Amino acid sequence: MSSYKRNKPPGGFKTYVDFVEFEERPIDVPEEIVEVKAEPELLPGEIVIAEANNVLKFAPLKTNKTGISGTLFITNFKVSFVTSLPVDTKEAELHERSLQNHFLNVHDVCLSEVDSVNQFSEGSTKKKRLFYNAPLPPRLSGLQLVLKNLRIINFSFKFTPAGEDLRVTQALLHHAFPPTIDHLFLSCGHPPPSPGIPDFCVAQDWERELHRTRCPNWRVSKHNEFFNLCSSLPAVVVVPRDLLDAQLDEAAQHFQGTRPPVWCWGSLAGAALVRMAQISPSITDKMSVTKSMGTLKRRKLEEVCQQQENRMMGLVHRCHPKKLQPTILDLDQMLPSLKDIQISYMKLRELHTPDDPVQFWEQDRHYYSRWESSRWLSHVSKCLEVAKSAATAILLHNSSVILQESEGRDLGAVISSLVQLLLDPHVRTIRGFHCLVQKEWVALGHPFSTRLGHTRNQIEEQSPLWLLFLDCVYQVSLQHHASLEFTSEYLVALWHAAFCSLHSSFMFNSISAKYTATAVLQRENPHQPIYLRPVWSWWAESQSLLVSEQNGTSENCLGKKHSREAFLNVHYIQSLLESLSATGALRRIRDPLSSAYHTWHRIKFLFESSGTLPFDSSCPVASLQLDTPLRIDVSLSSLKPWKDCFCAWLTEPATLTLNESESLLKRSPPNSQHWKHLYQIYNTLKGHLSDSLTNGTLK
Repeated sequence: MSSYKRNKPPGGFKTYVDFVEFEERPIDVPEEIVEVKAEPELLPGEIVIAEANNVLKFAPLKTNKTGISGTLFITNFKVSFVTSLPVDTKEAELHERSLQNHFLNVHDVCLSEVDSVNQFSEGSTKKKRLFYNAPLPPRLSGLQLVLKNLRIINFSFKFTPAGEDLRVTQALLHHAFPPTIDHLFLSCGHPPPSPGIPDFCVAQDWERELHRTRCPNWRVSKHNEFFNLCSSLPAVVVVPRDLLDAQLDEAAQHFQGTRPPVWCWGSLAGAALVRMAQISPSITDKMSVTKSMGTLKRRKLEEVCQQQENRMMGLVHRCHPKKLQPTILDLDQMLPSLKDIQISYMKLRELHTPDDPVQFWEQDRHYYSRWESSRWLSHVSKCLEVAKSAATAILLHNSSVILQESEGRDLGAVISSLVQLLLDPHVRTIRGFHCLVQKEWVALGHPFSTRLGHTRNQIEEQSPLWLLFLDCVYQVSLQHHASLEFTSEYLVALWHAAFCSLHSSFMFNSISAKYTATAVLQRENPHQPIYLRPVWSWWAESQSLLVSEQNGTSENCLGKKHSREAFLNVHYIQSLLESLSATGALRRIRDPLSSAYHTWHRIKFLFESSGTLPFDSSCPVASLQLDTPLRIDVSLSSLKPWKDCFCAWLTEPATLTLNESESLLKRSPPNSQHWKHLYQIYNTLKGHLSDSLTNGTLK
């Protein structure tokens, strides 16, 4: 069989993307069609809506002369391509290290992951976008799926029986772009395992966070129990101790989205991190609306709005034990707009989703200049700069910081999360990072559905702030390669997981919206319990939920152990082991109040647990310590394109400077020998501790 002869770049040009992965193979199509009924693996409650036989699937950046044959199914949950042919190595590897491998097979794509559907013709570079409410042509030669995780998949209907192409296309367009979230496949009928992560929807969770940080003069209010105060905040919020619930209710009406100042995090010295919305509506907008009013009425309205804002800021001021003035950061003025961030992302998406090798070579020639022109790293740098400024105010000046923006649900989540990552060692563990995301993004109401485009409405309001935040965390991990317990591969997995409808953590605009959707689904399925699965439950899943139609059983997820090792930072674990070599550290292991005690139990759990890794509810979380802040360089020259994420379906650029090569060596993926070495150290230390405790000679 002859291999496709690729287009070559101009002489003397060195590609920025390694071309090893581009070796192609001809289409695998049997000479004689054998009638073997292909069936997709389905989740409980999942049904097949349409199917097309003898479909060809083309791998990324392959021409229409290469591919594999199979049957294409559209269900109410996914696009499923079923084939008996071998799986592409890269596809298998990326699938193994995803958080969707319990719900999807290698050739499956969740419907909520589809960004657009294009019609294409063999031998032509022209595409035509297809819409859910537009008529289809009488015959389709092929479909191109553009996915939200920066991946392109091409399907050809060259050998497909007439009519089947239209049926799968109509089903895809109808189910991939729902009008509301409750039209998505959100529950498979199986209760999720307990992730061990607080959801910050009950008073106890916030009280524990107040106790952990030991921040004084704040209290938990249940005044939003029925979302009567604010639909985008959780049922309980932390507010100044001297603020009565009646006053809270009155004040909220003067802020956008009725979101008054709420506590997120703080320190024993009294510095608090607070998120709040702008005055609602802004004074200038209010005055334009009330031009018909007299001058005195307009002034009175302006005074009332300003008084409420000043009053709430004054309460934050009085919460500080030393009554220090808070630092107020207006994020609307300091950071790029949501539209600017979306424009940058669209430029990067275009750069990383070429249609064919010709376009790839053209874009690859100007890869870094196009990265720079997108201004994405400029936005990352600015977010890190503001977070660094806020962290400095808290750490060095013991000043409370108020993050203020429109409704306080977007860039406030980015900056607040980064501040805690820089200051709080607990947040740098997987458990702590999960708690952070659950608190700052899920509970406090980041509009995931709107910003990530989970429905076909409000397209103009999309903006990938979740990706922007993860990229910021990635930049921190580059500068502190041993300080985070999780790897950049895990951050990539979280970005991809945001588009799987069974990961409920990233599907809704608020906790209230989640409850509403659950109620709708329960009314429509009165005899079937509805279980929404938080993304964190992935760590406790031990088996695939996919059910084979042939044997009616679920199979073990063999790649789980490898995925966990890919997600755990061996440099961080090694630093934990090395910390116990300090003088007297082993002797302090028996003291529950010592850091050595918590370190050893953390190490034991990481090495020995095979269940709900990495969450151990029996091990208490250590109190906040601000003695290990992370200092970062926010200059553009110190930031690197996050190629693990943006180039996930391409390959790692090969042209590296010496500094980049050294950086990659430091954060290179751990191999089995590295893990084997760590296990040897752990077992040696464990044996020494066991003997010492038995003999009573622990030193």
